[in-house]
Amino acid sequence: MRLSERGRRTSSAVLIYVIVLMSFQVFLITVAAEAFIVDDEGQAWATAGVSVVLAAAAAAFLRYLRP
Repeated sequence: MRLSERGRRTSSAVLIYVIVLMSFQVFLITVAAEAFIVDDEGQAWATAGVSVVLAAAAAAFLRYLRP
């Protein structure tokens, strides 16, 4: 396997991982908003915190993709 093919395969895998992380983050934001609406602040803050951590992880992976 050539180096360019390996790099392309790695960047594709990282991009798919970022897409999965962002999808999960959107789900968590929805759960947090619903928890705030029903006045369950513990669950709302917990899911919002996990969502922020996922956003940071996705940003770190996106930095990996930049040349």
